[in-house]
Amino acid sequence: MQSLAEQICAIGRRAYARELVDGTGGNFSARIDDRRILCTPTRQSKGFLRPEDLCIVDIAGKRLAGRKAMSSEVQMHLELYEENPAVRAVVHCHPPYATTMAVRGEGIPTGVLPEGDVFLGPVPLIPYQTPGTRAMGEALRAFVHESVAAILQNHGTVTWGPDLETAYVLTETLEAICRVIYQSRQVGGYQPIPPERQVELAEIRRKLRTEDKPPWRSWVR
Repeated sequence: MQSLAEQICAIGRRAYARELVDGTGGNFSARIDDRRILCTPTRQSKGFLRPEDLCIVDIAGKRLAGRKAMSSEVQMHLELYEENPAVRAVVHCHPPYATTMAVRGEGIPTGVLPEGDVFLGPVPLIPYQTPGTRAMGEALRAFVHESVAAILQNHGTVTWGPDLETAYVLTETLEAICRVIYQSRQVGGYQPIPPERQVELAEIRRKLRTEDKPPWRSWVR
C-alpha cells in the first residue's frame, strides 16, 4: 500500500506542475482491494501531498484510517467503483482548457486528434451537480463501462481506469485535445478527421480495449 500512496503523491506533483489542479482543487483515489479505497484529503494542495496525508475509506464512504479528513468528492469516486468493479483508479482535475469547455456547457467532439479517438473515444458532458454529493457519481454511472473520461459542467474533468497511471494520463490527453480545440478556434477553426478515418480509429480503440493485456482488458464486459 505504501507504493500506491507514493504513486498518488507523485501524480499530485505531476498534475500540479502541469496546472491541471490549482489551490486545493482536484482529488485522486485508487483501490487498495475490493472494499478499501485510498484517497486524497480535503483542503490540501495536490502538489505537496505526503503518503501520511492520505485517507483510507471503505466502499460505503466510511473513513477507516488517516489523520486528515477525506475529500468530500470521494463520494463521486465511490459511485464509479460501485458501478464498475474493473475501475481501479479515479482522477478528478480542473484542467484550464477542458474546464473552459465545461463552463461553456460544451462537450468534446471526436475527430480532432487520433490520440483522442483511440484513447478516449466519446467524452460525455455531465450536467452540473453540487460537488461533495453522490449526485455527480450517480450521473456518471451510465457512462462508466463504455467511457473513460467525462466533462463535468461548470466543474472540471474526471477520468478513470484500471490503474492510477492510466487514469491520470487520460486527463493529460483530454486537456491536450481541449487546448488544441481552443487554439484552433482562435485562428479560424479546425479540420476534423474524415468520418471514414474516424471509424478506423474507433476500431483501433475497440481492439485496444479488448486485448488480453493492460490497460484496456478491464473494460471487456
